[in-house]
Amino acid sequence: MKKSILFLSFVTMLLLVGCDTSSIKPDIQPDTPEEPFIRNGGIVDRIFDRKDPAPLVLAPSSNQQGYSQTGADFAQKLFNKLCLQADPGTNVCISPLSLEIALGMLANGVEPEAQKELLDIIAGEGITADSLNVWYHKLRDALEATNCVRLANALWAQYTYPINPDFIEASKTYYDAEVGVVNFARTEAVKDSICQWAYDHTYGNIRDLNLPLTEDTKLVLANATWFGANWLYPFNEYSTKPEPFIQTNGTEQTVNMMLKYGGFMYQEYPTYQIIELPFGVFEKLSYPDGYEENICVDWPFSMIFALPKDGYTPNDIITDINWDVKESAWGFLHLPKFDFKTTNELIEPMKQLGIRKLFSGDALSGINPELFIKFINQDVSVRIDEKGAEMAAVTIIDMSTGMHDPKFDFNANHPFVFCVRDNVSHNILFIGKVENIE
Repeated sequence: MKKSILFLSFVTMLLLVGCDTSSIKPDIQPDTPEEPFIRNGGIVDRIFDRKDPAPLVLAPSSNQQGYSQTGADFAQKLFNKLCLQADPGTNVCISPLSLEIALGMLANGVEPEAQKELLDIIAGEGITADSLNVWYHKLRDALEATNCVRLANALWAQYTYPINPDFIEASKTYYDAEVGVVNFARTEAVKDSICQWAYDHTYGNIRDLNLPLTEDTKLVLANATWFGANWLYPFNEYSTKPEPFIQTNGTEQTVNMMLKYGGFMYQEYPTYQIIELPFGVFEKLSYPDGYEENICVDWPFSMIFALPKDGYTPNDIITDINWDVKESAWGFLHLPKFDFKTTNELIEPMKQLGIRKLFSGDALSGINPELFIKFINQDVSVRIDEKGAEMAAVTIIDMSTGMHDPKFDFNANHPFVFCVRDNVSHNILFIGKVENIE
């Protein structure tokens, strides 16, 4: 079964307004009998008080495991689309987890048909927004317990615009959303505030966002996800040397190539090689004589690399990659240090994958029928070196009032009739016909 790599360090921004989530209830199913731990909402990078200090262990039910697999399939397809559409030689990186959490939040305010289409594609057929809310809340607790992941959510609301309190309450209950009130007429000031929030919650990795706010924006919903971890077996810095890197078009560039010999999870296929590098979670152990050392206590994340064989390019293999590495072998690993940023516009690829109703008609009627999605963009930062990896991204979904996809063109460029009426009794106060304009 194919799986996609979920790059965990990302920020998702949605611009939206109000919704009805009054039907949200804990997802109590036979295979998930426990009541989910629900926090009160607020600042997301605080230390949460829990009765049980032991780290939470993620034990997904069969349904919840299905959410993850469906999400992984969606992520792989979206990534494939972006790779095939990107300019030759362009880096591509996306944040599936961040996008899916943001869309899960959005689903609480989407009209039923559009909601079903959305959830079928990102979570699986028959999945409800209620159960997805609980799953993402449980997932968050488990990911943060590793100390490699930090998640944050926030709402910025237009101070003159009515927001459904049920939507805000659901965002705080299931997503720990911070809530602020702003004036989007002061567009640049609001942009600076959101960019600073993104900077803070990605630990300085992302600051300049592609954030097309306008006066039509009524609510910004933001999800920030950061990932940072050390390799279980780090590279030796003294083994890093300048070596050539041959781009797809044949251009040669000199890079800092890291080198390691050892045993890896590794497999070969006719068109590519694949290798898995685990990250470690370490704790400091102190001895009576004062000596201290870091001991690995877990390795909950891995980074997997798929390398095309001679005669093939990344685009040739992306649809065939099997991310489950089940074999092991000893050998040499040459891996370049890299540090890059990318940006991707996501509406068209999402439409091509079947999410269409979300972008048409009154799909957002559960939030406000005046709103439509104008823009979805994701900025990503990735850094890999001898010690480990750090990643961050910002996904922006602009939901504004303004022009929807036109359903008609009313062009009064010829004679017409008009009236003025009382809308209670429907008495006509004036009626006329215009044949010429004086």
